[in-house]
Amino acid sequence: MLKTSLVVGETHSVQRRVKYEDSTLSFGRKGIETLFSTTGLVEMMIQAAVELVGDKIPKETISVTKHMSFTHYKPSLQGMFITVTAELVDISGNVLKFKLTCYDELGKIAEATQERHVVNKDGLIQRAHKRAESIEGRIQ
Repeated sequence: MLKTSLVVGETHSVQRRVKYEDSTLSFGRKGIETLFSTTGLVEMMIQAAVELVGDKIPKETISVTKHMSFTHYKPSLQGMFITVTAELVDISGNVLKFKLTCYDELGKIAEATQERHVVNKDGLIQRAHKRAESIEGRIQ
């Protein structure tokens, strides 16, 4: 059983103003370069959930995204202010489930669900190295 001080219903929000680096142009999407990229939005969604978890799980563990599903409803322009709120909706063993809502100044722009698993940090790194053994020497 996971020892945590997380509580179902707990929320955390992250906010930022859309900058050039968050735009679609930074991904080579000419013609729509004033728009906030979906990649930037997903990054904010993950950040909100990670920050909600924070240090409320054992120090030898980390939460990692296992599954995420999202819908990006509306476009937002560079310069707009984005708010993403993560809500913890379920804790089952080492599995944390989140509902995410995303807004700009004009209203809701996206929604998502995210499933994060709490795993041992050292074990995760060991599994990654074990998996990469066959290409050892080719990775940097």
